[in-house]
Amino acid sequence: LLTIIRDKDTPRGDFIFYSDRIIRLLVEEGLNHLPFKDPLKRRRPGKEYKGVSFEGRICGVSIMRAGESMEAGLREC
Repeated sequence: LLTIIRDKDTPRGDFIFYSDRIIRLLVEEGLNHLPFKDPLKRRRPGKEYKGVSFEGRICGVSIMRAGESMEAGLREC
């Protein structure tokens, strides 16, 4: 992905698509490090599965001219 966005001949649409993909991967990895809990969920009588529930609240702060490009990726996750 980095090779594609660094290529000077990459079309604008591809650059935007792959840049957004990299940003989303980065945001997802950051969210993976937040605390969560594993509650047991019941689907049908006698059937249980382990779920994942976020523990707490999250607030995204946009830093002008630096982190602003990641704001949309955070909202999508």
